[in-house]
Amino acid sequence: MKKQPKSWLVFSGLAFEIAIIMYVFLKLGFYLDSIALWGLEVYTLLLSIAAILVIIWLILFQTKNLK
Repeated sequence: MKKQPKSWLVFSGLAFEIAIIMYVFLKLGFYLDSIALWGLEVYTLLLSIAAILVIIWLILFQTKNLK
């Protein structure tokens, strides 16, 4: 029988993953906005929304098996 990881360990690791995902998506959005020269921060907004969706999926996926 496989031993389940402690829930605090799963959630502490999840916090680092959320921070890394937001950082990468925002940096990419800022970079793409600096190239586009539209005067609007469209890529930052779109990638922020995409990061939030990825984070929600990640939370649902990782907490699905916790008891």
